[in-house]
Amino acid sequence: MFPAQYENLQIMSHAVIGFPSLEENEKAIAGLADAGVNLIELQVPFSDPVADGHTLVNACYEALKHGGSVQATLDLAERVCARHPEVTFVLMSYLNPLFRYGLERLFEKAAAVGIKGMIIPDWPVEEIEPWLPKLDELGLSPILMVTPNTAPERVARITSASRGMIYVVSRMGVTGHETNWGEKFQNYIGEIRKHTNLPLAVGFGVRTTDDLNALSGKAEVAAFCSQYIEWQRDEGSDVAASKMKSIVQNIVAS
Repeated sequence: MFPAQYENLQIMSHAVIGFPSLEENEKAIAGLADAGVNLIELQVPFSDPVADGHTLVNACYEALKHGGSVQATLDLAERVCARHPEVTFVLMSYLNPLFRYGLERLFEKAAAVGIKGMIIPDWPVEEIEPWLPKLDELGLSPILMVTPNTAPERVARITSASRGMIYVVSRMGVTGHETNWGEKFQNYIGEIRKHTNLPLAVGFGVRTTDDLNALSGKAEVAAFCSQYIEWQRDEGSDVAASKMKSIVQNIVAS
């Protein structure tokens, strides 16, 4: 499940469903699980992933050509959730594909196959709040995003509607670029913690062991996604899993 606040840092990694193929997704997820990754995002590919940098944009483009879709994601989730009960699987998607599929149908199916949370970057908190009773009933955690320019009163509303953990966008911009983990970032994290007892998952710019060690003791989860997808793209899933295992083993405990 999701970590408790102030537990040692965990890695959350990523699969774009259909990239490099639907068959390879299952192999890659098994490799991540064997590497000790206990949180994995299953991304529904979308033609306009506005929060993502070029790595994930290109992966989505390829995934759509190879059969990636909401239904393909749910079908794969059913298999991998059963096969890897030690892993917490999170559905990551932009809203349009889910809306077209049907939100209530999607939530019920996602919960039924074993998905525990959802990250939907372009779903505003005002539209999530009416769904909270249904999501709570299903045990499906909406993981909402806070950014550096989110107003304090809105941070309070977002953290109140979140379940499982809060996704902390480390900086302005898109995924896949470097981030500075200095005093400004630490103050930002501190302000978010004033509003919630949930663990914090930090994403955007987590690419190296140094990044992970900089986050140890400051966050509970690090989203290590674009770099993993680049390894998978360039060197294959086996090498990517081996590199991820090394990364997991070299995190310095807080």
